[in-house]
Amino acid sequence: MKKALLVVDVQNDFYETGSLPVKQATQINPVINRMMKHTQYKAILASQDWHPADHESFAVNQGKEPFTAFDNEKGIGPVLWPVHCQQGTFGAQFHQDIHSENFDYIVRKGTHPHVDSYSIFKENNGADLGIASLLKELDIYELDICGLALDYCVRYTIHDALFFGFKINLIINATKGVEANPGDIKRTMEEFKRCGVVFKEG
Repeated sequence: MKKALLVVDVQNDFYETGSLPVKQATQINPVINRMMKHTQYKAILASQDWHPADHESFAVNQGKEPFTAFDNEKGIGPVLWPVHCQQGTFGAQFHQDIHSENFDYIVRKGTHPHVDSYSIFKENNGADLGIASLLKELDIYELDICGLALDYCVRYTIHDALFFGFKINLIINATKGVEANPGDIKRTMEEFKRCGVVFKEG
């Protein structure tokens, strides 16, 4: 079975000194770079948050504090975030230690001010981004998934990948969680186990 590697949101704002930091995020970089050297992948895809300045997921644009619970029918939520990965900024760029020249496809998401997108496959309002169709056109049905953050964008990407019928391997030493709420990482890993996600090291 042909495989693809999906690298989720390895952008400066999600690393330790960014506006929405994930603890120990830099530890995943050598693993991801090593995996991208593998010849087993027919394609390597990377997602990239790419938000306009007026994005409604930014707490400041709602007059609220970051991490405030928030949900609406347009696909914003379940929480509001600090300003992050704003289009054209350093924070939106891929981390300098990631060998991004190895990405075959880059999927920019969250580009519409009124709709967020955690997953590489769908907007949060359910709109299909076309990535599942692309992978199947390439005869790819198995995915190794890694990146940031485990309990949000990686989680949503995995659930959508399962919906589209892919076999999923989570590369556990190439992902870290943000833990916006205590216990989020543990709950996410338990969800993955129930869904049949395979845990592997890269």
